[in-house]
Amino acid sequence: MNIRFAYQASVLGLAVSLAAGAGQSRAQDTTGSENTTPPVELEPVINTATRAPRPVSAIPGSVVIIDSEQIEQQLSISSDPADILSKFVPGYSSSNQTVSGSAETFRGRGVQVLVDGVSRNTPLRNVSRIISLIDLNQIERIEVVNGASSIYGNGATGGIINFITKKSTDGKPSFGVSAGLRAFTADVEDSLAPEASLRLSGDNSLFDYLAVVTGEMTRDTFDGDGDRLPDDPLLGQGAFANGDSYNGLVKLGRDFDNDSKRIELTAELTRFDQEPEFYTDYDTDPVSVDFTDPYNAKSIYEDSNYQALKFDDREFALGSLSVQAFRNDIEKRFADARLSFPANPAVYVNRDEGQTTLLADQLGLRTTVDTKLDHIYDSLGVTWGFDYAHDETTQHFQDGVEAIAPMEQDSFAGFAQLEVAPVDWLQLRGGLRYERFRLELEDFNRPSYDALLPSGFQVTLPEVEVIGGTATYSETVFNIGAVVYLNDEIEVFGAFSQGYSLPDVGAFTRRAGLGVPGPGPIDFSDIAPEAQLVDNYEVGMRGEWESFRGNVSAYISESDLGATFDVSTNRVSQQKERVYGFEAVGEVDVDDQLTVGSVFSWSEGKRDTEGDGDLDSYLPNNRIGAPMRITGYATYATDFDLNLRFEALYTGSRDRDDGVQQVKIDNALTFNLAADYPVLDGKLSLGVENILDVEYENPTASASRNRPVNGFGRVVSLRYSRTF
Repeated sequence: MNIRFAYQASVLGLAVSLAAGAGQSRAQDTTGSENTTPPVELEPVINTATRAPRPVSAIPGSVVIIDSEQIEQQLSISSDPADILSKFVPGYSSSNQTVSGSAETFRGRGVQVLVDGVSRNTPLRNVSRIISLIDLNQIERIEVVNGASSIYGNGATGGIINFITKKSTDGKPSFGVSAGLRAFTADVEDSLAPEASLRLSGDNSLFDYLAVVTGEMTRDTFDGDGDRLPDDPLLGQGAFANGDSYNGLVKLGRDFDNDSKRIELTAELTRFDQEPEFYTDYDTDPVSVDFTDPYNAKSIYEDSNYQALKFDDREFALGSLSVQAFRNDIEKRFADARLSFPANPAVYVNRDEGQTTLLADQLGLRTTVDTKLDHIYDSLGVTWGFDYAHDETTQHFQDGVEAIAPMEQDSFAGFAQLEVAPVDWLQLRGGLRYERFRLELEDFNRPSYDALLPSGFQVTLPEVEVIGGTATYSETVFNIGAVVYLNDEIEVFGAFSQGYSLPDVGAFTRRAGLGVPGPGPIDFSDIAPEAQLVDNYEVGMRGEWESFRGNVSAYISESDLGATFDVSTNRVSQQKERVYGFEAVGEVDVDDQLTVGSVFSWSEGKRDTEGDGDLDSYLPNNRIGAPMRITGYATYATDFDLNLRFEALYTGSRDRDDGVQQVKIDNALTFNLAADYPVLDGKLSLGVENILDVEYENPTASASRNRPVNGFGRVVSLRYSRTF
């Protein structure tokens, strides 16, 4: 097969944390006296951007850390991780308030989701039901890298989100419990939903341990006008209504050799089961529950298991060594959906109404070595390593017939990242990554479709034979960046980085032959998409002085091949794209009790629809849903231990012609409140989402298929947590 794949991977140092490393060197006393150097309070050091511990001050890029206190406070309002990301991370779109990540983009592009450094993406069949099924009760912090990066491989064309799970506590066993209730004030009886989480942690003479188990039940959901929201508003992935979810995490670890070495075993399970009651009517404005059409198919289901074994050695001969082996066993069953134009213009013929299940079995090994080269040049270092991954992916109907071509892929990668501070006021970072892939695709018959045309006529598209084969491909990508320290409080940075996104091979075989005349067989080499390589350019400034802290940045990301799914043609368009934007985060301590802050982002994107190199049309709404997003907040700690947080969330409107159609996304403004107070040696929390119970259009959900979807009405949550 003569297939030109541009699969890329890069190693970009866009990291996460503030003020250590180079920041420490700037705080040293020039007199050489050990007693005159003031103490420096260091922010957490994290690994997401560099795969080795680095402070933010040494990294040329925008980063966000959401810590455990912020996560705990947000749990009183919502248990959906997408909600907290949309508030704290500039560039990340608003949550669509479903279990799907459909149209949730990062700087208008894709996002790579990690848990403890292991990817949760399914690149051979890209489905987006990932973030909202992660249990925040397991999470210690969230590390976010804004902008294209491939330090962990495929998917981060817009950024990386790494969920870091909690660590075990020292000493005797510690037991934690939390329980809560949530309800929509429009109908408390039909929406009342309980949740509970248990945590056990400690250590003994043999190992340390952590176990977290969480269960949550949901019922009906309602908008601000009191109308019930559909159980599957975005077509196929499901929502939070009438579902049960269960998550479990177990970690066992042991330190040895004077704590210089550690081995840790992690096992996690995710279960989700939603029983929709009715189909969705996509012809109404907004989309609504079709009470005349009861849902009669199988439930929307998730049964996924994740295991990882990690070994760290800080006294390895070549530096600091980290080796991580992992396995992801993923099963996702999707909803049945009715034929509807333009929301769902094609369904399978006589195949359990088109309901399918995705299976992905992923194995991998990551090796990272952090080597100091001070003997060659002061401050010189290199982070290097090797990665291997194996992925087997299938998608089938409920009777076992394949919906996509079964496939498996092996990838091998090597990377190196150099860093040096030639002078006290300058930090340089640059590197490369080489990755090679081998893809095997089996022959299969693409089943027949019923298709609904814009004219209203329904036609049947016959089945098509797809000829598979084997392909190998490789590429090398680069990054380079610099940080300039203007003084002890302010630094500026600039960087060029590359990220890549594998083509959704499974989706292309699933749609093989659509729009192609003739009934003959189709060779995969004739329909195979190319990977999207994104070049990201960013400049910014960050700092912390007196009671104020903040950062600003501007970026441009460009790609010659797009990845926009057009539901009217059921295909992915691949053409030149450019996304550009501005982001700002600022926070000020007014006094010891009151803090106010804001997260601002603006982005826009254009594409070349005519193939002549000119960016003639805007990107569609499912890529840039609301160009402007603002989160304003104030936190206040009272003298009597009551803590308050008030939030105002604004998403702007969009009315752009994307070259195919012009659909307007309305703006939205909502307000939230969180409060907690110590009770019985624990904490009682109250959360109110959408305080004013306004009816609004969820911009991200509406952008998914250009059908208006209303957002949540007022939700009141009560939660109690205690550690014994």
